Parts: sequence; structure tokens; C-alpha cells
Amino acid sequence: MEYSITIADVQLFPQGFAALMAEPDLLTDEPSLLLMDIGGWTVDLMRTDNALPVAETAHSLELGMIRCIDEIRERVRQETGLSLTDAQIEQMLAGQPCSLADEVRSIVNKQGRLYTERLFSAVMEAGFDLHAMPLVMLGGGACIVNRHVSPKDGLCRVIPLLDDRVNAIGFERTLGRVQGAVSEG
Repeated sequence: MEYSITIADVQLFPQGFAALMAEPDLLTDEPSLLLMDIGGWTVDLMRTDNALPVAETAHSLELGMIRCIDEIRERVRQETGLSLTDAQIEQMLAGQPCSLADEVRSIVNKQGRLYTERLFSAVMEAGFDLHAMPLVMLGGGACIVNRHVSPKDGLCRVIPLLDDRVNAIGFERTLGRVQGAVSEG
């Protein structure tokens, strides 16, 4: 069976920036923001100035959650001899119950905090001053990193967008606005 498809139009939006459309007041409240999309393999960064993405600031760090989980697994194995699953580690990092000893939970949470410190240090080394600019965290690792943020980090402001659907919601709203502007013009 043969099919023919005609694509009439394509709209592209930066993923993290589109997520901000789920919380558009953030763009009007702050002149500059740093978007941090914490994924499995990478942490993607981009600054916005005056509600516009600054493409030349886009940067990707190879510090995604897979690296964090692998390091935790190895540390727990070294210190306790236990071989944890990704699901167990993720559950404990998120502060959820898990039938493991307090010693293991302590190791996992300590490593989660160390990962968060290393991530913030790498972001600062990449040229983004987290003490001067609000940080918008999103992506699969945002809830884990957000849980390990400490006042001693001295961050300007942390704005967690923890809904797994935030990018989809943002894409939908952005496309609606673009299409509304096209049909009005």
C-alpha cells in the first residue's frame, strides 16, 4: 500500500524555551533567565534576555542523570557490596520510599548532593553566573536536582518546572500563538 503525505508547514522551537510558554509570567518578571534542561545524557543550557532566547549562549554539558546514577551505583557497590537498579536509585534520589537500609539511602542522597554541586560548578565554569541570574530547571532530572539544592549554593533564584509535560504544553501554546498571529495577519 502506498501513501502520499504533504507537509504544509513546519514550526521549530527551542525545547527549553518552549517550556517557558507553560509559565509565560517568568519571561515578563525577569530580564534574564538561564534554562537548564536536565536529561539522561546531557544538561542543556541557554540564556534568555528580555523574553528572547540567546542562541549563542546554548551549551551542552555531558552531566546528565545517567552519569549521576552510574556514579551512585558504583559508590554503593564499593561501600556496601550491593548492586542497585536504576529504579531503586531514582526512587531514593526523589525522596520516595525504598526497602533499603538507611546507610544505603544516606550514600545515595550524599552522592545526589555531590552531583548537584558538580553540576552547578560546571554551569558556572561554562560562563553562567547562578548567583546573579535566576535558574529555570526542567527535564527528567529537574526534580532530583531541585531536591538537592541547598541555601549554601547561594543561587539567585531557582524556578523548577517539574511537570513532565512542560515542553509539550509549551510547544502547544507557542504554536497556538504563532498560528493565531499568522491567521490575524
